[in-house]
Amino acid sequence: HPNPFNPKTTIEFSLPEAARVELEIFDTQGRHVDTLADGEFAAGPHALHWNASGEASGVYFYRITAGELRETRRMILLK
Repeated sequence: HPNPFNPKTTIEFSLPEAARVELEIFDTQGRHVDTLADGEFAAGPHALHWNASGEASGVYFYRITAGELRETRRMILLK
């Protein structure tokens, strides 16, 4: 949130137990844009921030993988 955003957004998630978390950002062509997390996180709520000031306006996707969870969500960058 917020979505759409300009140029910063926060991605929040909660873990029921400690897990290795990977959170990556992709463009609509499937190209990797950024990695926000790649490591162990404790159980509980977490918030990661993405500053997209160097990116073009448009639709982006973030993919989070944590244990058995694998989820992809859409974000819109409006400049």
